[in-house]
Amino acid sequence: MLRCRLELTGPCRNGSLACAASGPFQMYIDGLRIAGAPGGSATEAPLWYTRSLSGSWDAGEHELVVLVDGSAHNGERWFAMHGELAASAVGSGTHAVESGLHWHGLELPVAPTGTQAAERFSALEDPRSGDRFWEGVVSVQATPPVGDASNAAEKQIEAREFAAFEETAADADLTFSPVAVLPRSGKFVHRDGLLAGLAPAASIRTAAGHGFTFVLDFGRIVTGVPNFRLRDGRAGIVDVGWSTAWGRIDSRLRYVCGSERQDWFALRAVRARYAVVHLSDFDEECQFEHFSLCERSVAVTDSAMLDLGEPFQSTWVQAPLSLRDSRLDVYHTAPPPENCDWLGLTALMCNDAARTGHTDTARATLLGRAPDPTTARGSGFAACLEAYHLRSGDDKTAAALLPAALVSSRVPTDPTTPTQTLAEQAASAAAAARICGHLARTQEADDCNERLQGLYTSIESRWREDRGLYADAASGDDVSQFTQALVLLAGGVSAARALRMATTMRGADVTPVGDLRQAFFLAEGLWRGGQGGRALEVVKNQWLRIADREGITWRDKRSAEAGRLAPGPDHLLTTWLLGVSPTEPGFRRARVRPALGVIPRASGEVLTPKGPLRVSWRVVDFDEESNTTVTLETPEACVVELVIDRGNRRQPTLSVNGEVVWRNEKIYPNPSVREIAASEDAVTLVFDRQGTWKVILA
Repeated sequence: MLRCRLELTGPCRNGSLACAASGPFQMYIDGLRIAGAPGGSATEAPLWYTRSLSGSWDAGEHELVVLVDGSAHNGERWFAMHGELAASAVGSGTHAVESGLHWHGLELPVAPTGTQAAERFSALEDPRSGDRFWEGVVSVQATPPVGDASNAAEKQIEAREFAAFEETAADADLTFSPVAVLPRSGKFVHRDGLLAGLAPAASIRTAAGHGFTFVLDFGRIVTGVPNFRLRDGRAGIVDVGWSTAWGRIDSRLRYVCGSERQDWFALRAVRARYAVVHLSDFDEECQFEHFSLCERSVAVTDSAMLDLGEPFQSTWVQAPLSLRDSRLDVYHTAPPPENCDWLGLTALMCNDAARTGHTDTARATLLGRAPDPTTARGSGFAACLEAYHLRSGDDKTAAALLPAALVSSRVPTDPTTPTQTLAEQAASAAAAARICGHLARTQEADDCNERLQGLYTSIESRWREDRGLYADAASGDDVSQFTQALVLLAGGVSAARALRMATTMRGADVTPVGDLRQAFFLAEGLWRGGQGGRALEVVKNQWLRIADREGITWRDKRSAEAGRLAPGPDHLLTTWLLGVSPTEPGFRRARVRPALGVIPRASGEVLTPKGPLRVSWRVVDFDEESNTTVTLETPEACVVELVIDRGNRRQPTLSVNGEVVWRNEKIYPNPSVREIAASEDAVTLVFDRQGTWKVILA
């Protein structure tokens, strides 16, 4: 616990603070919470968390208290802050608030090892009433924050219903099926006040040897900070178990109540759908006013448009809540000190960019969780950085993180390295080479390509000709769909082999993908390998068939994956069906290849740093002959390659805005089209200026 005294020379109202810390923190002025953030529990490298303050403070002395989790996973514990409170009177200026040596600190006890609660908090240990336990703070050489976290808004998520409720023994363990005790002698009235939007507050008193146990259902899996609001109940104990799935408790905490009003926020976020709550030792009557999870999420209002017809529409509308559920200051993957799931993060970031054009949260995550360039870790980092660079055009961040990307592409391997790891490293090496190419770093690009060829050789040694697939390991014949997905994602597989893999990986002796994260990359790998039909089957089987299930996020619809990443197919739909993808950073150049042979009528809009890029098409049959009309709206300063599949036409005719530009395999010059190129299966038109282009294929 840290504190400082604020001496305000005049009344202040609202303000702004930027904070950074080695762990999660909560901040209070005069006992009322004003801010909180995950700090070092979200990223290894520190970020600034900026918060606009709402409140008013009179002239005079006030107390600012910060509670910081001391469990820094690397290095010293520290906290830094700068900001200001705005004076209420016109012309009175502002009051600066800074961390420094005028602060004081106090070590708080933690839960004893072996206790029932993994985290323990007590209002009775709040030492603000006395000074004798406080010590002066010291200045430490902490790592400077590497950037800013996205500005996250907070929302209180209350439970939707009681799933169980009983009066139980005072020492009862947390359970989803509480055992009632008789006779009932405790008091718990207005308990529905703990649910969303209901009042009055619950009134609680427990009898000697008795307590209350109940299970609250939030209706979906929520990631947030526990928040209790109580009045009185001194020494009453609140035990809570958090669970993502019925019957299994994932984490626990204990809170010991104090006197008077308590609006308490935990430090570390939990992920839960259910809360198993046990109340005991409430000898005095307590008003339990509020029980919620405080969810922090980066709000993004912009949204792309996509209409691929049924059944894709019900799948597309699932995206916003699924994205919000993962966009928590930084993308919510495995927290430190665990290694970041860079593949999973790539899926989340690509979906967010496809749906909203938002890349700020990806930038904060990349900066805060980038692998140390002095160690060979994070083999998928370069692939994630390339995806961000292409969608944002942020050359500065790409250049700053390039050393980490290069290291991630050089993770050592040996003959026992699993094939999935080899393939992930190959995808990373290929991505790092392309980043170097975009940044004109020729030598580094050559080094990455040399490394890539060595990895391709190692992967090729795992090919099993009799199975038509790549083995999961150097020895043995076990094969899985996810291994094939990553090999296809890494490139280097011929079209003929990719076709064979797409067919044989559906065999009964092949381990199928285990979750939506793996399914995402299976579909992506198949599409990159030219197997669009099989990729579309994956999308239909994994997402379309569960779109109408109960639950508002993909994770909720797949209860078995409650604790895992569960990305949607947003990127897959916009990239491979609508057909829009960047080929140079920031959509300086883009490719549009509509899936004309799959969807006869569609329209969509993708948000890019250059502005919205829109495409629509319609295929009309006339006596077994079809005409296709594609309308393309290009943004300013973006070169767009429109790739039109020939279908079954040997010599198609193409016209742009009513003028023929391609007929009988010949170009007809047109000022609207900068370049025209043709292959056996498609004709490509290149547009280099803003405009609306109506292309007819006949």
